[in-house]
Amino acid sequence: MTVLLSIVWFLIIISVIVVVHEFGHFIFAKIFKTRVEEFSIGFGPALFKIPGKETTFRFNIVPLGGYVRLAGEEVLEEGYEDTDPALFYNKKPFQKFLIAFAGPLFSFLLGYFLFVGIAGVYGFPEVIVERVGKDSIAAQAGLEPGDIIKKANSEYVFNPSILEMEIASGKPLDLTVIRNGEEVAVTLNPELTNKRAIFTLQGIEDTESLNLKNKQIVSLNGEEDLYIVMSRLESGDPIEIQLEDGTIIEGKLSQYSYFPPTYETGIVYATFSNVIANGNNVFQEGDKIIEINGISITNGSDLQNVIYLTQLNSGELMFAVSAKEIINEYKPFTANTLALLIERNGQIININLPKKEFLDFIVQPGVLEVPYENWHPKGVEALTVPIQWANNLISLTFRSFGQLFTGRMSADQIAGPVGAAAIIGQAAMVGFDAILNLTALITISLGVFNLIPIPGLDGGRIVFSIYEMITRKRVSPKVEAIVNTIGFLFLIFLMIFVTYNDIMRFF
Repeated sequence: MTVLLSIVWFLIIISVIVVVHEFGHFIFAKIFKTRVEEFSIGFGPALFKIPGKETTFRFNIVPLGGYVRLAGEEVLEEGYEDTDPALFYNKKPFQKFLIAFAGPLFSFLLGYFLFVGIAGVYGFPEVIVERVGKDSIAAQAGLEPGDIIKKANSEYVFNPSILEMEIASGKPLDLTVIRNGEEVAVTLNPELTNKRAIFTLQGIEDTESLNLKNKQIVSLNGEEDLYIVMSRLESGDPIEIQLEDGTIIEGKLSQYSYFPPTYETGIVYATFSNVIANGNNVFQEGDKIIEINGISITNGSDLQNVIYLTQLNSGELMFAVSAKEIINEYKPFTANTLALLIERNGQIININLPKKEFLDFIVQPGVLEVPYENWHPKGVEALTVPIQWANNLISLTFRSFGQLFTGRMSADQIAGPVGAAAIIGQAAMVGFDAILNLTALITISLGVFNLIPIPGLDGGRIVFSIYEMITRKRVSPKVEAIVNTIGFLFLIFLMIFVTYNDIMRFF
């Protein structure tokens, strides 16, 4: 049922986004009296066609995109001299530019429209400080748990990730914080962290007797620079860690994550609570998890830490390292059954549950209540605030694609059709507001992606148009056709690559 729901919502969302994008091309082509031969939704063989006076509306079997085919758009012959003014080939460069740009423009407009509707109906989630690190920049600046971060440098904050990107720039941030109903000004000066890593080892004989927190690593496999050593290792390779007190830890590498130095402040944001939103045969709506295996649970961060422990198998050990100091450690629960204390209707009850059953339930989208309220912009801000949010997302998406092409972001972080369908399915489990937010994000991402100056995309055609405007010469039809073919083949390769990555994530 979940898979079917994902597919249905995926097809609905993609169809809406594609129709709006292609309608941008279509309407501007009509404005400049360009003949539109086909308006197509999907690729491959046609399911059915609707003939129009001038345009055939075509619905194809593979609903993963669409296109508008303009008369005179693909001219292969050098000496092409058809002077029909309805042909795209004969349009002025600025008209070609606007027809090509109209698709991304309408994608952005759909994003703006959706965010204005979301602001009016659902509002935007508050960004709440759940806790601050001990002796961190945030603690020194005076931030406290429960603070609502409303603005950063006079701009509204809609999402922790947006705030974190501003923090990552290293520049000072002037925050407007709501504390006990009153505004408080806080200035953050982000600090550059050390190199950091998270290790997961397996085959550890006695995890219970180990006490690693705040200890220094002297060597890893006999070498002092543990980060260089880890860059050469693969899952399953043997590891020997020597600590400053002489302790030696031996095992095999299970997982390893490296984090380069970045600017941080020590804020932990409230993203989910320890209260059940959607129950099952064990939990009821409103149940508050207050203890697991003797560990007190007061918020989402506490619950997240216990989830880490629950995910570890016997003999596994996970720990985080900053420079050479172990700053946190996670040991597996020895028993396969968890002992939970639940507060239900003012009463404390005990629940014993297998680890797997607990994990399968707790990681589902929408299972836990969110620990914040939504706020609704009023007056003029009901329009300006969602537009600012959309602008932030457009800027963030451009920066993300920039990091992709400069190598700062891995290509396997991109989601293709399979990954998008899974994400949409998760959003559907959360609620309709999550679906709308995701639709707005996808349409904005589509608009930005199409502006990348790659032949075969709108950005490639925009580049040709700008060239013609500057040089006042037409691009050779043969050259343009060859370049577009190369670009199209690249896009097919990219689609295969991201789809492969999507499928591999399931394994």
